Amino acid sequence: RIVLNAATSLPKMRSTTVLRQAGRRNFRSLALSVHFRHPDLKMDEYEILSRATAFLLAVDPVQKVKDGAFGHLDLAEIRRKERSFKRKHGHSPASPGGKVSDMGWLEFAPREYRPTLHVVASSHVLSPYLWKDYYPQEWLSLVKKEHCQFSLEVLDAPGNSLAKFALEGDPYHHPEGRDVALVHFKDEKTTLPILDSLGVDVLNLRDNREKLFEKGENMCFDGYAVAEEQEGNPEETAPADEEEKKAKDDDGRIFVPLSENGILNFHTQDRFFANTETPLPEGMCGAPVVDDNGNCCGVVEGIVPTTHENKALAGSAAFMPSFVLAAFIEYAERQMLRELMPEDLFQLCETAKKTNTIGGGMFKMGKDGKAETTSWEEQYDSMMKEMKKRMSKEEFEAYMAIIEDEKEQIKQIMLKEGGDMQEAIERVRARTLAIQQMVHDEYRKHHGLGTREAPEK
Repeated sequence: RIVLNAATSLPKMRSTTVLRQAGRRNFRSLALSVHFRHPDLKMDEYEILSRATAFLLAVDPVQKVKDGAFGHLDLAEIRRKERSFKRKHGHSPASPGGKVSDMGWLEFAPREYRPTLHVVASSHVLSPYLWKDYYPQEWLSLVKKEHCQFSLEVLDAPGNSLAKFALEGDPYHHPEGRDVALVHFKDEKTTLPILDSLGVDVLNLRDNREKLFEKGENMCFDGYAVAEEQEGNPEETAPADEEEKKAKDDDGRIFVPLSENGILNFHTQDRFFANTETPLPEGMCGAPVVDDNGNCCGVVEGIVPTTHENKALAGSAAFMPSFVLAAFIEYAERQMLRELMPEDLFQLCETAKKTNTIGGGMFKMGKDGKAETTSWEEQYDSMMKEMKKRMSKEEFEAYMAIIEDEKEQIKQIMLKEGGDMQEAIERVRARTLAIQQMVHDEYRKHHGLGTREAPEK
């Protein structure tokens, strides 16, 4: 059993790691701070509780287009259809398409009504009071989420914040106690343009069906170390107002941008380990692990102690691989969708994901939880039940009379002329629609409403 160092401490616990600062960098990670205030602890102002790294992960999948010189035209057409849909319906389409069973849970809801990205972080950083093995301090047992405030910062140099954003106060934690959690911006609509203007990347999760992990694979750990100011910026001294602020705040440490390369060395069933030139410093928990394609292939959980008996593992960075993270995200997004939707609508979405068909279609759920093909009789009965729910008694009876009449017409065509049944069905259906159009036109003419064009097929 490998016991990890959390790489995140509470205030008054100092880091003594000498850091190598990152140079010019992309903003693939953000600095996460948790402040708290508790009346029973005689606190007048919010104080720092924990700090580490977090990153942004896209909810919607990357829209794939055909390779070649005209791929940009396909993407432009997708965007045009989305704009057209939004003008017509007032919101974006819920999903860009593809198999229903492959859709993420949140893709069932339009983007205007749910998050378009997740903030991924370590659970022990967002909610240290849940991790008594890491933090046994008695006073921490009094702290709950309602006493905390969460924020993210974009920093381009040690202690130099370009922007700061408030987060919601209700994180989604892993149901089995793994050290990962999701949280979201309080005002995503306002925040996203600012993040984009600052050059902050929204990462996409690695698709393990397309690329498997390999021993010796290169990867990058991108995040922020938490260190004493002289460690990160030894030649600069803080202004007087900053010194006064530190006097009030026990913890005068700062965030220092850090990017460290690593090589995949070892793995268990659900945890991977990478060798880095030097052990990752405090603050890197929750940092994204980025592969050569720029995709997120994991999230840092901790560091194997340098005193570990296995010298090949000692000091290694331990991270949760992307396929484990993906399973947690699916769990959390299902919970989010259930909170967004009425229960009956959520059940339709759940059936759609399981059967790959809206409303169940030609499939049903077996006793073992797997999809089974339904008989034609079962499909017919299901359709009739749905129609009865949506129609009045008179409408249902009229519709059934039309169906019976069409069935008889199809039967006569097949007996007299033979041929393909689908063609016979299309002929009869076209005749029914033509009659309906004529009746509608007569009604509108009689009431002075004028006629209208037949609908496009």
